Amino acid sequence: MGPEAVDRIMDLLDEVDEKVQALTDKVNDILSWVPWGLGWVVDKFKDLWAAAMDKLGEFWDKVKEFISYIGAPWDLDSAKQEWIELGSPVAARATEADRSQSAVDTEWKGQAADRYAMSLGAQGKALTAVQGKLSSVIGPALGSVSTALYIFYGAVAVAIVAMIVGIVTATGEAVSILGLPAVPPTVIVAVATAILALGTAVMNLRGAASGANTEFLKVANETGDFGTDNWPRAVVG
Repeated sequence: MGPEAVDRIMDLLDEVDEKVQALTDKVNDILSWVPWGLGWVVDKFKDLWAAAMDKLGEFWDKVKEFISYIGAPWDLDSAKQEWIELGSPVAARATEADRSQSAVDTEWKGQAADRYAMSLGAQGKALTAVQGKLSSVIGPALGSVSTALYIFYGAVAVAIVAMIVGIVTATGEAVSILGLPAVPPTVIVAVATAILALGTAVMNLRGAASGANTEFLKVANETGDFGTDNWPRAVVG
């Protein structure tokens, strides 16, 4: 699943607009000729129809909200993979920060060599922490948001498809002036169900993003292994 999933959602929204317009055209066609004595049916219908249109307005307001959560999970997947690929080779370098594995005692003598050797432990700790505290946390957190976005896409698509089915059903009910009062309730139920589903999808996505943010903040606050004291001054400037 990639950008085409977003395109699919946009296509479905266009289809909603088309189906609503088709229903409206059919309703207007029926209302263009009202038999004598059935004016009360029209009056009843107009109130219900106004309520249905108000509910549709709520739906489009909700659409504006969830559009801001569209995101790009495929980019998150790429970033996740990069963090995972970063961790192992960097952690492997930690063994080189062991004095027993270093050539500092055979190729470098004096006070500078001793001071450098004293910093090896902290450097090794920092290198190991790249995997233990960075890539092993950030990678999965990015992955969780990516997965949540894909689930979000699926939930949104299902909600919109169900709404389209409801509107098509309402269009089928609009066969005569006497059948019109049944149309708005069908529309209202379909739209209300879609709004509820979209709201749930947004809440679930927010929850996943909030959880990932907590992990990111935790990483940002655990900087002890990455301080400038852990590296030779020549390395940190």
